[in-house]
Amino acid sequence: MEASLDRNWLLGDPEWWNLQGEPAPDFMPGELAPPLEWVSTTPRVGNFGWCRQRLRPLAWPLLRPLAWAPFFLLLAIVPLAFPGRTPDDQVLSAIFFSVAWGLVFLPILFSRNSQPMSDSSLLSLPLDWNSLAIASILFSLHILVDVRFGWLSYGIFWLAYIRTIQLVQAAMMTPPARFLLPVEPEDWEGSLEGPWVVSSAKWSRNLIASADFSNGKLTLTGSSRSGQDFLALAFIHKSGFVHDPFHERSSDEPGLSELLSTPVPVIGRAWPEKFLQFSEEE
Repeated sequence: MEASLDRNWLLGDPEWWNLQGEPAPDFMPGELAPPLEWVSTTPRVGNFGWCRQRLRPLAWPLLRPLAWAPFFLLLAIVPLAFPGRTPDDQVLSAIFFSVAWGLVFLPILFSRNSQPMSDSSLLSLPLDWNSLAIASILFSLHILVDVRFGWLSYGIFWLAYIRTIQLVQAAMMTPPARFLLPVEPEDWEGSLEGPWVVSSAKWSRNLIASADFSNGKLTLTGSSRSGQDFLALAFIHKSGFVHDPFHERSSDEPGLSELLSTPVPVIGRAWPEKFLQFSEEE
């Protein structure tokens, strides 16, 4: 079981793309190889170099709960619009409302936190925090001032949901992936030029270096799997989600392609065969 997980660790689980057990291809649509200055490889080639590791597509954990959220948001207003038909209209409305936003907030949070190297800040989540804050204030006013503020609050909560969907879509446009290089800890010497900011002169399983951009940051961290240490390179979107740094959509980030034209000055070690994909003929 563990050997099977290691073998699909780079290409990704075939079930993510309904491949019925067949290994995923080395390149999916939109995925780019690093520039020629980089030493790179694929799971079917092996040997030395940086290799893409695909992460679970966000559509799996996000689309279904986000699609159900408006149903419960709509139900939340029914007991209040037609009062007296339930044991407690306000409690039932609050339950439906909580379920609706739970189906928005929790899947986004859990999906992001399940990604290695992702940002853990709550406020960076792709939620329309401004509209949510305004709607919450108006909801308080409907209790203290006038019930009509409650209807306005409800409308702005719908606006917050629509804008949140747009923000999630923007975060999902670039597939989640990172690039890995097998290393020994002594291979990293902390030598990088600006705009890189080096956080650690020694290899560790934490942030090692980063470079800021307008829509996120390029990060270099340490990672380990099955007894092998790695350097891991990824673009962390401002929403906190991990983006493939060598992808057609990532190339639209101003300045990113220019920085990635110069490789990280680490040669690395040969890829262990347990992570690679070789055909039976080989």
